[in-house]
Amino acid sequence: MNTAAGVIIEVEGEPGQCDRFEKELPYAIPAPGRIETQSVNAVTPLGETDFRIESSVQGERSVTPIPPDVAVCRDCVRELLDPANRRYLYPFTTCTLCGPRFTVVRSFPYDRERTSMADFTMCPDCSREYATPDDRRFHSQTNSCSVCGPRVTLVDPEGNALHGDPIRETIALLKAGQILGIKGIGGFHLACDASNEKAVALLRQRKGRAEKPFAVMVRDLETVKQYCLVNGAEEILLTSAVAPIVLLEAQGKMLAEGVAPLMGTLGVMLPYTPLHHLLFNHPAIRKNDCPEALVMTSGNRSEEPIVRSDDEALDRLSDLVDAFLLHDREIVLRADDSIFRVIAGQPTVFRRSRGLVPGGFSWAAPSSESDARCKSDPSSVVILGAGGDLKNALAVIKGDQVVPGPHVGDLASPVAQDYFKQSVEVLTGYLEAVPGVIAVDPHPEYFSNSLAREAEIPVEEVFHHYAHAVSLLFQERLSGPALFAVFDGTGYGTDGTIWGGEFLIADRSTFSRAGHLELFALPGGEAAIREPVRILAGLLADDGVLPEKFFPLMGECKDRVKFWLEALKKGLNCPMTSSAGRLFDAAAAAVGYTRSVTYEGQAAMWLEGMAAKEEDGEYPVRCTHRGKTLVVDSSALILSVARDMLNATQPGIASARFHNSMARAVVQTVGHLAERTGIRVVGLTGGCFQNKILTERTKALLDANGFHVLLHGTIPPNDGGIAIGQAVAARSRRNGRVS
Repeated sequence: MNTAAGVIIEVEGEPGQCDRFEKELPYAIPAPGRIETQSVNAVTPLGETDFRIESSVQGERSVTPIPPDVAVCRDCVRELLDPANRRYLYPFTTCTLCGPRFTVVRSFPYDRERTSMADFTMCPDCSREYATPDDRRFHSQTNSCSVCGPRVTLVDPEGNALHGDPIRETIALLKAGQILGIKGIGGFHLACDASNEKAVALLRQRKGRAEKPFAVMVRDLETVKQYCLVNGAEEILLTSAVAPIVLLEAQGKMLAEGVAPLMGTLGVMLPYTPLHHLLFNHPAIRKNDCPEALVMTSGNRSEEPIVRSDDEALDRLSDLVDAFLLHDREIVLRADDSIFRVIAGQPTVFRRSRGLVPGGFSWAAPSSESDARCKSDPSSVVILGAGGDLKNALAVIKGDQVVPGPHVGDLASPVAQDYFKQSVEVLTGYLEAVPGVIAVDPHPEYFSNSLAREAEIPVEEVFHHYAHAVSLLFQERLSGPALFAVFDGTGYGTDGTIWGGEFLIADRSTFSRAGHLELFALPGGEAAIREPVRILAGLLADDGVLPEKFFPLMGECKDRVKFWLEALKKGLNCPMTSSAGRLFDAAAAAVGYTRSVTYEGQAAMWLEGMAAKEEDGEYPVRCTHRGKTLVVDSSALILSVARDMLNATQPGIASARFHNSMARAVVQTVGHLAERTGIRVVGLTGGCFQNKILTERTKALLDANGFHVLLHGTIPPNDGGIAIGQAVAARSRRNGRVS
């Protein structure tokens, strides 16, 4: 029986049988099901001999009872392509092991009548499957077939139905170079043939997405291996029930250059719905006439949330597409595709959404009396983590559950800000959680801060880089203290300046800044983020003047350098920062990236993509003491890169040396801090540690020096994870104050 708190299983038999059942149950549950916690109690035998599922019982929820959306299973795909099966070519076939879950739920508990599948009455055949205990579709809440279930339609941008079989016509349009809006599980995708350069360029033009890489859906695993290197861990991710986008090293056959311009990686996923499988492998169409790889980018305008409803798509996407492939099953909750990368052999989530949400974490109570007391206290205050303004995702702590919300995205647009508010309502409503505290980033200009404060609930401020550190402590079930390198693009510091290259000593409730990268200027402020060569000029300047020898590194910007440096000398719109992300941008400019940045992290990703993998050279790292604070000389590192390039060093060699030097800077700094504090646990966190080379080389050096290294895995290292850190820090501080 489903209840609001979980599942109740009542078993009757001889004592030995019951013991065996209890021991074997966890291993008998098919993926992706699992038991997080359980309790066992003796009850009076009733003499029953049959098996049944009782009606669900509603009540107060202590945990989130909804499973995440699951990729279509092999058995359902086999039926989909079998002409003798009654679900042949049915694009919504599911069973108890697969299909949409979270995205179709309207209320709790998770039963059909409380999902958008309630709009479809099961036919006699589906009803019989649903009621038969040994059937694969027994109590499958999304069970349906072509007689009684959802249907697809193909319409033009104005919503007028187009003639012909919708899926076959969609395939023909895609092969002809058209752009389609395709309704999926958690929202719409914008799709086109990934091998068609004109189609990809047209999609970029219409969406206003200059160069940011597109995600690609590829026919099958063997086809992926024709385009990318795939190791064992990556293969497991690609074929998992989550079916995420996985960042892979591009090698072999080439897709259209516009799919991921200037990048050495591809974001790849496999088909995860029956509809996707038909698009790539329709039995009635020759294989060569079906697409091999499709761009499948989020169906939205740049920097807006993914579109979920037909009306919303027709309103917001009609000028981007040539046709829409729609279906009449309501998407209740949005969910973008999740994104992973394997780093140091470990799957690392970059975006936590479809297939993962609303799966939560149990509160990891450290061995402190106050936390243990809080865990057992059912009246413990509910805490909402509001996240940041980039890669926003919320988090709620209720009782001993920490539940992240789905990816919201960047909060720059009014549409995204409205979605942020809706996400707060959805996450707290579904958990029946009324926040007593909201944890926010103290940045005074963050929308997430001001929007959260509108709720007029007590606010707990948690500084940005500290939230990164706490999220990693929480993931690893540690209380701290630990040493942290927190490297990212930007974050509000305790002194009101822009941080981003920080060394912290932190536990779950307190932190101190023990070191940082030397401050450097951003000539022109935000303009320097768009033009990294400005940062390079500032770092190489000597008393406001760029030495003549460095002008060849300025590219086409030579004539503007003197204006930037004059402003720098006068202190006009040249904020100072310790940002590791901006330092990577400057290194990229020195190595040859003198163009404009069109999306966050572009220059640094380009720098990583060109690094020579076998190069182990380093530049000297200067680390000085300023009182109790350690400072890494940023200018010296960039000066070394610049000199290397002027000496005709290959860009890939210089890039690798810079990565190696940044890794060395971490090891040298935490080595000094370890000597002072005795702490040997080091966490690597922040968006810069999405960089595979930086992370793996830093970890290798730390391992060699005997440190215990913490890396992100189930919680993103980027800003998508800070809401968890905010909420955990707020809970831990509150516990400390209570005790």
